[in-house]
Amino acid sequence: MSNKQSFIFLNEVKPNKDTWRVHVKCLHSWKINNTFGEFFECILPDQNGEKLHATAKRSQMYRAQRNLPIGEWRFIENFSVTGAGGQYRTTTSQYKITIIGDTVYAKSDYYDDNHFLTLASYENFCNGKLKTYFLNIVFELGRVQTVQVHDKDKKRLQFRMSDTKGLDVTCCLWRKYAEQFEAHIESGNDQTLICLIRFAKISFFRGSIQITNAFDACVVTLNPTMQEAIDFKQNMQQDDLPLAIYDKKMIRSCKIICSIESVDTDWGWFYFGCNNCNRRVTRIGRHLAGTEKPLFRCEVCHANVRNVSPKYKLHLFVKNDSESCKIMLLVIVANTIVGVHAEEFWNGSYDEASQYCNFSIFKLVIAS
Repeated sequence: MSNKQSFIFLNEVKPNKDTWRVHVKCLHSWKINNTFGEFFECILPDQNGEKLHATAKRSQMYRAQRNLPIGEWRFIENFSVTGAGGQYRTTTSQYKITIIGDTVYAKSDYYDDNHFLTLASYENFCNGKLKTYFLNIVFELGRVQTVQVHDKDKKRLQFRMSDTKGLDVTCCLWRKYAEQFEAHIESGNDQTLICLIRFAKISFFRGSIQITNAFDACVVTLNPTMQEAIDFKQNMQQDDLPLAIYDKKMIRSCKIICSIESVDTDWGWFYFGCNNCNRRVTRIGRHLAGTEKPLFRCEVCHANVRNVSPKYKLHLFVKNDSESCKIMLLVIVANTIVGVHAEEFWNGSYDEASQYCNFSIFKLVIAS
């Protein structure tokens, strides 16, 4: 290191003084703007892998951003240490760093490309030992939806992720994170998709644990090339996976004889599809008073259309004498099983978010 002055590791930092000197790397940074003002936020690990969340108010934001480029090591001296509170915690430390006017930065010639991954175990976060790094295989990957939140259109993607032990969890990503999956979905790529989510938010939705992004703080990487991801993929290929996860290259189609146990109410029961091609459409306009339908975009027909209707997308838990699994039934098959078209159960609203569940259709499907 070019600067030989002593420093301490992050696990030694305490709130009792402001004259600490640490040697850290900027792993990730982002900006937030809320009712308290504009802030620069970043994650700083030391050489031992200990991490602290650092924040700078607007008065120090641009200086901190210039002096803490992502991937570079720096010496930081003179900063305040406070308790890390709030519902969303990016690190496991009880403290966080606040950049102040007296903070001094110095360059370091130290190099280490370590990603400092501390991957979460599903058993751990289900037991309350929360970590925010998830490396998993993606399955039940749906389409990116555009939904209205507080009268604004936002993109949303829902899917499930599994670890090497077959334990799975629901994931919901919003805005730019959902858009990262669009190219993979539209390409119809059959290859196994590995997803690394760093600095995720663990929340509870309708009584179940859910992984989601926390504003712009997350980092989502598809099919990462780091050694941890290579080892993870090899483990997935070697292990016997549950029935709901499969390699599409090995299995093209199959038939099963089973009974319907229940409907997964974590997922919507329909999507809006073009009546010409049955493919999903994306709403591009709000439902204005005096018009029969809002305007949708059909990428298959390459046109803006209003001739749309709800199409079945039922997520069912099924079982037979040997095993149980989860399947999804789309338009034609679902129409055959239910016996009536989805429009019969639709309440007429074009807000897909309001169609989270319809218990009438669930009872009918289970009874069949």
